[in-house]
Amino acid sequence: MELRHLRYFSAVADTLHFGRAARHLHVSQPTLSQQIRQLEEELGSPLFERARTGVRLTQAGELFRTYASRALEDVDAGRVAVSALRGLATGALRVGYPPSMRGVVVPALAAVLRKHPRLALSAEEALVRRVERRLADGKLDVGLAYAPARSPDLDAEPVFDSRLALVVARGHALAGAESVGVKQLVDEPFALLSRGSRVRGRVDAYFDAMRLAPHIALESNAVATVLAIVRAGLAVTVLPEPRLAEAERLVVKRLSPAPRSELAALLWRKGAPRTPAAELFAAEVRARARESGA
Repeated sequence: MELRHLRYFSAVADTLHFGRAARHLHVSQPTLSQQIRQLEEELGSPLFERARTGVRLTQAGELFRTYASRALEDVDAGRVAVSALRGLATGALRVGYPPSMRGVVVPALAAVLRKHPRLALSAEEALVRRVERRLADGKLDVGLAYAPARSPDLDAEPVFDSRLALVVARGHALAGAESVGVKQLVDEPFALLSRGSRVRGRVDAYFDAMRLAPHIALESNAVATVLAIVRAGLAVTVLPEPRLAEAERLVVKRLSPAPRSELAALLWRKGAPRTPAAELFAAEVRARARESGA
């Protein structure tokens, strides 16, 4: 039994007419009839009843049709999967994310690139509202930000809790504490992300709720700059927790009372097909979320 036998059988089963099926398959009717006879001989049972009034499936034909359709669907799905894999070797991936997600995005992109070194990657770091706008406009393939998405054109797939935490240098006096109470931060200088970012809004809301007016020594729209100042021991900061512990000479401490967490989420454009590269990136993000227990 060969694949063409299944295709020929399915064409006749769909049309219940040998002539129309032959035209659809671009073969002669005698050739089609011969292939069907070969299939019937192999199965040991007639699949069609041929009469002057037309063609109909036998009981064996009805039964075999289910399995033939399933086999053809699996073959087509395999062809699509192989094509997608080939696309990963020559395709592109455009990812957008806010600065606070860099610690998750960069390792995921690195893993994708190790598996498919010829894939062209584009990583766009921006405020959440720009990430959402670019994704909705079709200029990004996938985003990593927060749920729910503000744009009605996007779907948000939650992947982990985004918890705010205190970040200090290893030699800082608070580095050895199990958790840090808000009152311990009254005299600390802070390096914070600039106003307008979603993370800064969360930080300000937390301080307001705790009735703390922090001394802000530095504001920057770059997470790297904030962490550099903290690493130098010149200030402390509050940022989302995932992956920050991997930064050199930094210690992540829980805040008490604990800030309200948000859901970090993969963002997708509604109704748009997801590229194999975007799906691969999403799988890496999900895996890292599971590994970290986030």
